[in-house]
Amino acid sequence: MMHNMQLKKYLAKYPKKYLIFDFDETITRIEMDWSLYYDRLAKVYEKFDPGHKHLVFSRYDGYNDFVKKYGKKVARLVKVANQKYEQEMARGFTPNPELIKFIKNADRYKKYIYSSNTLPTVLRGVRELELDGCFDQIITRSEVTYIKPDLEGFNLLYDPSVSKSEYLMIGNSFSDQNLAKLAEIDFYLVEYFRPIY
Repeated sequence: MMHNMQLKKYLAKYPKKYLIFDFDETITRIEMDWSLYYDRLAKVYEKFDPGHKHLVFSRYDGYNDFVKKYGKKVARLVKVANQKYEQEMARGFTPNPELIKFIKNADRYKKYIYSSNTLPTVLRGVRELELDGCFDQIITRSEVTYIKPDLEGFNLLYDPSVSKSEYLMIGNSFSDQNLAKLAEIDFYLVEYFRPIY
């Protein structure tokens, strides 16, 4: 894991061909009031587990464990709740200028977004940041049952005929880092918006 070196310099030292970018707080910060998010989501969780009061203080290890216990119906309801929340609350996108400049000028790489945000939010951000056409594939919460660090989304991007040493996960969070670890690919930490360590 490297984070004290520009991505361009990192790739010169450790060449890769396939770059997987997280979206929120990596490429951009989605300007959104998150203060009501867990309370709203708890209403979905309570339908399956009436004792469940708050996601953060849950006996479940996050969303993925909850879905594993209660099934894909939970995933569908959470996707709908997430999309509604993001559409209501997202006010705009603050760019990470260095990373956006890199993405716009990095034609020699295959580039992907893998985000735990919903597809409409990510597509809106890509448009507003003028990144249309820069990515070979975009995978979001909308396309998967399980979110990062689960490998479901990575497996939609991964080409098994290519060595994993050619892949790099670029993100800002422990879930991004843990995804890279589980996928057995390298990780590049982006701390433009906030450090995680």
